[in-house]
Amino acid sequence: MNTKRVGWAYLWMTATFVIASLFVSYFSPYMGISITALLSELCLLIPVLCCLIRGRAQIPVQLKFRGIKPATVLLVLVYHICCYPLVIAMNSFTMAISDNEALDLTAQFQGEPFFLIWLFVGLVGPVVEELIFRGAILGGLRTTGRIFTPILLSALLFGLIHMNVNQFSYTLCMGIFWGLLAEATGSIIPSMICHITMNSVSVILAYLLEDSIGGLEEIIEAGGAGAALSYAATGFTFLIISIFTTMLAMLMLRVISLNEGRTGCFENIFRQKSKAERYGHLFSIPLIIGIAIAAVVTITMLIADFMN
Repeated sequence: MNTKRVGWAYLWMTATFVIASLFVSYFSPYMGISITALLSELCLLIPVLCCLIRGRAQIPVQLKFRGIKPATVLLVLVYHICCYPLVIAMNSFTMAISDNEALDLTAQFQGEPFFLIWLFVGLVGPVVEELIFRGAILGGLRTTGRIFTPILLSALLFGLIHMNVNQFSYTLCMGIFWGLLAEATGSIIPSMICHITMNSVSVILAYLLEDSIGGLEEIIEAGGAGAALSYAATGFTFLIISIFTTMLAMLMLRVISLNEGRTGCFENIFRQKSKAERYGHLFSIPLIIGIAIAAVVTITMLIADFMN
């Protein structure tokens, strides 16, 4: 899949996601949360699969299906822990100005069996999103010969597709971390492990604290300016911590790359590419339109949070 097809895939993803969201808002009383979650993932997956098939791509190669060493799994989990303080910081900063969308989603699953919640939120969602963003989209953007810029752009697209400021902030960060991991290992399996781990932990905590979620939402909504300052203070605290943990994460990334036998891969990610090594354009008109749609919806959701 080339950059043009990436643009068309993202445009159709954003368009179908918006349409599906409007559909769900009208028919949610007649649809279970499981069907809603499945519909959301299909809106992301189907446009990408169509573009892959139309481009006659070798799907396993395009999606970076490649086995990794057992030791790499443990190193990846340590890497993921090192990345997490920055995620907490971004989540805290944006909670000062917007709703916690992940908490709202968790509340919608209340009363559902644990396995069903984990299946859609902890497994299906992460696998689908990694196939799309660290597989098809990042792979398509990499056809330009660039490395770090496609990682940043794929992370931006990943953040925007959530279409709310809160999730955008930390999924952008995780998109960069997971994109670096996919490049360092040449596989999307490590980023899947991280994504599944993060979502599964959230599901387990939500299940254990199920009786407290409703009260927690009320506290957040009634917090006002005091809560906003508290979130900001928490954000600054974890931001300072993340300076050191992110440096450690980069060291872990290099160790992971060497453990996978990809000598020099880590250094090559950040190396300035010559003009001879770069070809084609990352952005296309369909991609710009898709980004614009996602950005407009995100800003609209933020304004709605302020109005409420």
